Amino acid sequence: MKDRKYLLTSIEDGVGIIQLNHPEKKNALGWELHEGIVDVLREWEDDDAVSCILFIGNEEYFCAGWRLDILNTADSNDRRRFNDLALALMRAIYDFGKPSVAAVAGVAPGYGMDVANMCDITIASENAAFGSTQIKYAMNGFYHGLMSRVGKQHARRMYYTGDPISAEEALRIGLVSEVVPVGSLRDTALKLAKQIAEMGPELAKMFKGVALRASNMDHLGALQFELTVTHDLLQRGIFMERVSRGFDRMKAGDSAAIERLKS
Repeated sequence: MKDRKYLLTSIEDGVGIIQLNHPEKKNALGWELHEGIVDVLREWEDDDAVSCILFIGNEEYFCAGWRLDILNTADSNDRRRFNDLALALMRAIYDFGKPSVAAVAGVAPGYGMDVANMCDITIASENAAFGSTQIKYAMNGFYHGLMSRVGKQHARRMYYTGDPISAEEALRIGLVSEVVPVGSLRDTALKLAKQIAEMGPELAKMFKGVALRASNMDHLGALQFELTVTHDLLQRGIFMERVSRGFDRMKAGDSAAIERLKS
């Protein structure tokens, strides 16, 4: 695996772990981190060892957003190039062909929150805070990703004011799916990512495709599309293998469908 500056990557039980690691800048996204993340996502897109992605910083901070020191000193050409690179990163995460989880601790301002919102699911530590803070610097936040999580009113309040909210408020309005005690973020998020990765790369690609497309369809179009996906699955060997195994477990009184409900 390549050595990428300010980025630690590994694969564990089907989970590709991308850990931001630039402590001097609290993982703010500069040239190297942008390029490194895009590069590793391209590498893992068709890697069958990866069925889910986990983005994480550390237990004190996730990502401090854009490197404002770069934007403050760059000329107009470099600012344009930086903006283009940011678009490449956002597209790479948002449209990544397998599920993704973000694990957020500490303040996640502006673009840091946006990166989490580009992922499918966000887990937050109790010390996390989120804000669409770009307005404070006369920049635009990623409104679409915010609105898709929390709806128009909450999104516009955060977008217009730029003021941060706590992890508890983020959970209440649907910005995150779970809040966990400080110190347990990595274990909790990795456990969830591994549960998702159990489906394997073939299903991961199919279900991520459904999640990306069906949410932008009308209800009848979505029904037809999803039934088409189901028909496709019924013809695949993975269906015959898993339905047979699942049926045997059901007859033995050990249903796979509710196995985690018992724990």
